[in-house]
Amino acid sequence: MYITINNKKIFASTGGKSFDKKQPLVLFIHGSGLDHSFWGLYSRFFAFRGYSVLCIDLPGHTHSEGPPLSSIEEMGAWINDVIQEINASKVSVIGHSQGCLISMEYVSKFPKQVKSLSLIASGYETPVNSFLLEAAKNKPKAAIDKMMSWGFGRAGHFHQGTIPGNSMIAGGYKITQGNVPNALYADLNACNNYKDGKKAASNITVPCQLILGGKDQMAPRKATMKLASILPSSRKLEIIQESGHMVPLETPNRCRDLLKAFIFDNNPTS
Repeated sequence: MYITINNKKIFASTGGKSFDKKQPLVLFIHGSGLDHSFWGLYSRFFAFRGYSVLCIDLPGHTHSEGPPLSSIEEMGAWINDVIQEINASKVSVIGHSQGCLISMEYVSKFPKQVKSLSLIASGYETPVNSFLLEAAKNKPKAAIDKMMSWGFGRAGHFHQGTIPGNSMIAGGYKITQGNVPNALYADLNACNNYKDGKKAASNITVPCQLILGGKDQMAPRKATMKLASILPSSRKLEIIQESGHMVPLETPNRCRDLLKAFIFDNNPTS
């Protein structure tokens, strides 16, 4: 479906069901250079179990009008604009990578409607490799190559996906190339410049779940464990040892089961 935010058309997948604001909402926020399709398996799962679902394309990504937003702070405020526009009252937020930073920024400042927060593969800061940042600005294809190489663990590189014959890495290429030309650089630069993650994490009061990949090369264990130590005492920490950075794609069954248990407990449909 499309909604209008700040005079721009924004796309959000609803998981194959019509959006119903009376139902609890599961809001999915994608990572750098990606889009709503990253969450395809998850959106349908929750949509057919009594939840309304929004998998948004951030501005400048695939079906959403640009330009891309330039800072995590701006993105967090933009998420609040989305929630206000659709008049949602019981929200479970799920973010991956950059989406975690956006989620923390949003939830720390606008917690009223939020029932739970799930963070996948991130620390409270995400400093970006200088080569990757420079490549994203001047040689986007080289940046995408590096992201696909570093982002996936064994399952991604050996095409061990849930859909026979479907390559996770090829899918990643397709998504990133569908954005406006500077979207990947804008995303990575926003991550690199975000310095308020520790403060945001310390201000989170809602139930929080942190899911990490044991072989993640883009959000190293040391950084993610620092985030875990700051989040509220109610937080749950899960480590999927065999996964790289792209946890929702590499280990979808395990990741889905963890999200399901946490959201069903903290934001039930009845």
